[in-house]
Amino acid sequence: MPLSSVVKMEERPALQAITRRDRERAITVFANVAQGHSQQEALAKVEELSKGMPVGTRLVLGGASVAFKESMGGLIFALVLGVMVAYMVLASQFNSFLHPITVLTVLPLSVAGAAAGLLVAGKSLNIFSMIGLLLLMGIAKKNSIILVDYAQQMRNQGKSAYDAIMTAGPRRLRPILMTSIATLMAAVPPALGIGPGSEIRAPMAIAVIGGMIVATALSLLVVPAFFLVSDRAAQRMRGLFRSGAKGRDEESVAPQS
Repeated sequence: MPLSSVVKMEERPALQAITRRDRERAITVFANVAQGHSQQEALAKVEELSKGMPVGTRLVLGGASVAFKESMGGLIFALVLGVMVAYMVLASQFNSFLHPITVLTVLPLSVAGAAAGLLVAGKSLNIFSMIGLLLLMGIAKKNSIILVDYAQQMRNQGKSAYDAIMTAGPRRLRPILMTSIATLMAAVPPALGIGPGSEIRAPMAIAVIGGMIVATALSLLVVPAFFLVSDRAAQRMRGLFRSGAKGRDEESVAPQS
């Protein structure tokens, strides 16, 4: 009996293998980011597509996209942890809870300068530019430490906050400029993008250059201004505490009728 008399044969395309992940049918799709777009844009588009998936299916990111998210999360955690540790170390060195805040006021300026540099250069905020931000915040903070530490020394010698910061500015201008210019000159060759692998180093160097320019220019204005404002606020708080303590002492020694 011929087989065709009992069986209907039809050729159809079929999967060579059925893959599963976590006991579920899984289909893996690989893609590269198109030229002129960032990985963040691609991930946002994929997440947008995941909202319209059919019932019973779901979209899970994997591969380099997951590594990108984990790396960015780790860098942000390192950034926050570094600021907290820097505050604690500065508080122990200055023996004050207020002066570390004065030093750290330069950090938002450096971040803004780095973002402006990346925008002007047409670079994206990626893992390498985040590493540049970590490097930048350490260097910018050091310049503020040089300025505030000298001003605090002048305050300990009996000078007013205004005279102390006006003396510290010209005296510490040269070491601040030397440090900033040396950092900028070291970051210029990677920022030019010369040689193999330059696309990796360029965002990091551009972030450092933009942040150092803005932080160096504004730290000589913002940090002294915040030093004066914080010192006046501290003097007022001490005056309030002293007046309150004096009033309580007078009430305790007042004769009772």
